[in-house]
Amino acid sequence: MIREPITGSRAWTRRTIRESDWRIPLPSSCLDEIERLAGVLERDPVPTCLLDPSDYELDACRSLLDDVHRRLDEGPGVAVVDRIPIEELSGRPRIEAVFWLLGAMVGRPVVQTLDGRILLEVTDTGVKKRIGVRGFRTNVAQPPHVDNSFNDAPPDYVSLLCLNAAREGGASRFVSFCAVHNVLLAEHPRLLERLYRPFYQDRQGDFWPDESQTVFLPVFELRPDLRCRYTHFTIPAGYETAGVDMDAETRAAFDTMTRVVQDPDLCCEFTLRPGELQFVNNRWCGHGRTAYVDDPQRRRLMLRLWHRDGGLRRYRG
Repeated sequence: MIREPITGSRAWTRRTIRESDWRIPLPSSCLDEIERLAGVLERDPVPTCLLDPSDYELDACRSLLDDVHRRLDEGPGVAVVDRIPIEELSGRPRIEAVFWLLGAMVGRPVVQTLDGRILLEVTDTGVKKRIGVRGFRTNVAQPPHVDNSFNDAPPDYVSLLCLNAAREGGASRFVSFCAVHNVLLAEHPRLLERLYRPFYQDRQGDFWPDESQTVFLPVFELRPDLRCRYTHFTIPAGYETAGVDMDAETRAAFDTMTRVVQDPDLCCEFTLRPGELQFVNNRWCGHGRTAYVDDPQRRRLMLRLWHRDGGLRRYRG
């Protein structure tokens, strides 16, 4: 357990973070490269999952994504590239290709579902949030969390490309779990110790019939620096699925963590617009969104990739 306050740029709060820390304008040199890339892809298409940045002349974009990677690992853990000219890419296949190539410069894309899908749509499918339904398929609010917190190897980074914004709501929210850890250390040290011990989590439908529907993992870990596995829904769902009641200490630790994670003094909030490309460090930076209402003719739509440089490409990692 970390027993001293975490310092540095990772432990930002709403008061200390600036928009320039996470928003990166797309340089004209990158725009030129993307325009040329679209022409090459139109003339010589390649299946998206086979695209490799090293096969294309993308030096300016590579420099930009190196900056993104630095901000994810050494800075605030979140970066928004403003913006990809999606309306000029002449169709969804080339938009997906450009997204894949830019994302692959930050980290290797990996499988996001048990059935092997690697590039997903984040949109409201009309299903209601319940045990077994992952939140990205709904329009409900999602407090800042870690993607795939119940997996053996959650992704290191998560990227989203906005294609359509919601009619109302859908604002992105971020929090530094390093800052959350500092608050808990100062105000609730005994409950913080409990968060370093395992909690049940539900696997949200991503398990085979011969596997347990729940896992038993700590919220905070040192591997070798701080890692977090907090998700507001999967932990209480895990106890319900396992048929286990939270004892008083476990309930107090989870409820306190949930309250601190959503503290407006800690959170950064903004709304992604079409063409904006968002990256987040999934190890220690929580991301979420407010609830939203769609335009029936033009649903909120994001493309999502998970990135993990270690382990394997498969879902388990």
